[in-house]
Amino acid sequence: MPPTPRDRAGRRSGRRLPSVATPALALAMTLVMTLGLAACSDDAEPAAEARPAGHREAAVVRSAETTVPTTVTIGEVTGRLPAERRKRLKRAVGRVVDGWLDAAYVGGDFPRSGGFRQAFPGFSSGAKDEARRDLRLMTNVALAGRISAVDVRRRELRLDVLAVRGRPVAVTGRVLLVFDTRGKVQRRDRVQGRLYLTWRNGGWQVFGYDVSRGRS
Repeated sequence: MPPTPRDRAGRRSGRRLPSVATPALALAMTLVMTLGLAACSDDAEPAAEARPAGHREAAVVRSAETTVPTTVTIGEVTGRLPAERRKRLKRAVGRVVDGWLDAAYVGGDFPRSGGFRQAFPGFSSGAKDEARRDLRLMTNVALAGRISAVDVRRRELRLDVLAVRGRPVAVTGRVLLVFDTRGKVQRRDRVQGRLYLTWRNGGWQVFGYDVSRGRS
């Protein structure tokens, strides 16, 4: 694995998949891994009418831990993906990503110590192992004992989708989270990057990530 880059604030950027130039190429990388899973997502996704090409949708996924919702949009789609499946995909992937953001950064009570090794409910076993080695990047473990609250300013998720036979089989989720901390540490942090998801065991799972964190 090549050395991990540094963002502007000097924090490490976790790179668990090779860097790619375009969303389409990122999705193409996952095709070999996910093509065999199309039948699983096929069973879970009923037919729906197609939406005109180039149409962009926005959805709001409510978080159980914060009053600030995640805005979910569909970005680039490789292949055909009908409108109803786009809506279902936004809800399903939004829940997975929100599960991580809430457990890792903005949910629960502060101050606290520990408790972040279980902050990756939607990650595959391999991705969990990697993320647990990146706890200072992928969670608020370094701040949790010195802050009293987290105020979310932005939560955004854009989905670039690879579809096969009208059904989603792989997703690159582009995440942006901006939050302020209160307490002994008062600052604004920005977490952004890409999550790579595939359909596995009856649901969407994160199997890789490329995330950076810095002060906004």
